[in-house]
Amino acid sequence: MAQNGLARELPQATPRATDNPVHSTAVNPNPAIKTQRVPFSKFEKCLCVGLSLIVFSLALMLVSTNIAIGNSQNRLQTVQTKVTKVEASNTSAKQEISELSSRSRLNKVAKKYGLSLNNGNIRNVYK
Repeated sequence: MAQNGLARELPQATPRATDNPVHSTAVNPNPAIKTQRVPFSKFEKCLCVGLSLIVFSLALMLVSTNIAIGNSQNRLQTVQTKVTKVEASNTSAKQEISELSSRSRLNKVAKKYGLSLNNGNIRNVYK
């Protein structure tokens, strides 16, 4: 009957209160045995110093790069402000040019100086 591949339930033993588990014993260190640490070799010391220098230099490069980025952003903002001022100046100059070259103003100036307007002689020039 054990050959049919089914598991069978085994009766469980109830633990007694007086039994100590096998793994509960604590290992007491022997005070007669002294442990010593293995000293670092020269290679390990050089490796630690080298890695420390690399980390320190990378930190310095990061700080200097952040400062350079801040300075570049400041310069960019200054240039953008100047460009905005020049664009505003150009816009006002274009508006003034269109006001000064309007047909009604040209007619007023022509009448002021006693000139006549001949539409056949007018040429409009645009850039």
